[in-house]
Amino acid sequence: MIIPTRALRERAGHLRRAIDSVLDQRAVRVVPLVVINGSRRCAEIERSLRADARVRLLTRNEADLPAALRTGREAVDTPFFATLDDDDVLLPGALTLRARALERRPDCAAVVTNGYRRSTAGDVLNIPPGCDVNTDPLRALLNRNWLLPGSWLCRTDAVGIGVFEGMPRYLECTYLAVRFATEYRMVWLDAPTVVYQVGSPFAESASLEYLVGQVPALRRILALDLPDDVRRQLRARVAVTCHMAAIHFWSDGAVGEAWRWHAASLREHGGWRHLPFTRHLLRAALRRRP
Repeated sequence: MIIPTRALRERAGHLRRAIDSVLDQRAVRVVPLVVINGSRRCAEIERSLRADARVRLLTRNEADLPAALRTGREAVDTPFFATLDDDDVLLPGALTLRARALERRPDCAAVVTNGYRRSTAGDVLNIPPGCDVNTDPLRALLNRNWLLPGSWLCRTDAVGIGVFEGMPRYLECTYLAVRFATEYRMVWLDAPTVVYQVGSPFAESASLEYLVGQVPALRRILALDLPDDVRRQLRARVAVTCHMAAIHFWSDGAVGEAWRWHAASLREHGGWRHLPFTRHLLRAALRRRP
């Protein structure tokens, strides 16, 4: 189980719970393979991990999640592998359920399960009951991302290091889900096996970098071999993301940057829907004139 982490003191409790949830799995042999991702790390956490004989520890000086996942995958020496974010937890029996699913389906390279999204409002199933993911995983993905970071298991001999090649820095799960759906035979289980934490301390998803970083990430996904209808919908998402960035910069008073993102949104499929936002930028520009 590959667990990338920045080993920040503020997330130490989350990391320990994540590791414990892996070690508590029964009826399977599993080793937490922790990859410290970046030089800005808590020395006390690193010492503790090095002293724990149950944990394999790898370190990287550059903070780069896709590279950390590749580093972990290179070290895998078990028949199956998976990943888990350092603030998420596996539910009891999670890995047994996934491994048995792959044993029953030798034609499948990956199994993906449901999970809970946990916030201050409580736990909610990521994919509501009755949603059919197995029939058409790729188009089901356009409605909602069924791949949580810790919700899957792959055969090591069927899914190599290359699955992480080209992975963008943001929208990593979306990228991985597209590759599972288009390049590998997978099976979906409507059974929750992981708890995905929403809004944990220092989560990148709450940052401006994450907002604007989604655009190059979507373009990387668009570079994959996709059907035309899926490509059109993803291009429309690029337009929406550019529009959201334009709104952010406009609200922040950075009118020039807002214009740049607004123009980018108009160039994408369906971008004409965001044309009315032009009037807000014109008003802002007029107010700034001497």
